[in-house]
Amino acid sequence: METQKITLPVDGASRWAGMANYVLTSPNGHYEVVLPYAGEPPHGDSYHELLIDGVKLPGLVWGCNFAFSADSRFLAASWMAERYERRTIVVDVQQRRYAVLPDYLLDFEFRWPVLVGVGATAPLSYAFDGREIWVAF
Repeated sequence: METQKITLPVDGASRWAGMANYVLTSPNGHYEVVLPYAGEPPHGDSYHELLIDGVKLPGLVWGCNFAFSADSRFLAASWMAERYERRTIVVDVQQRRYAVLPDYLLDFEFRWPVLVGVGATAPLSYAFDGREIWVAF
């Protein structure tokens, strides 16, 4: 399977990546997020491993929407610790840690310190205020 490359935009907008192997590049070009294809459930999106500088994030990410904050520090994605749940995760790529948000956002964009739901998810957003529970990986 061929690997597709996407540079995520500096404006925080999300881009879809799924059903293949991907390399996502941060807006500043300093980080590459590798998404090897891992499989797919019947009638569903693909799911992938997520590696940053060769370090694997626990669980799997969905072949869905991905967005970086403008400073390239934070990555948002759809995630599952176990098959086949869907959660929204924000990964701090500099400190190798992640936070799972309380609500699922199907699509989103960063307006740091807020992850804003867009489209059908528009009424939801999450503002980072320092009370998040971060998990190192």
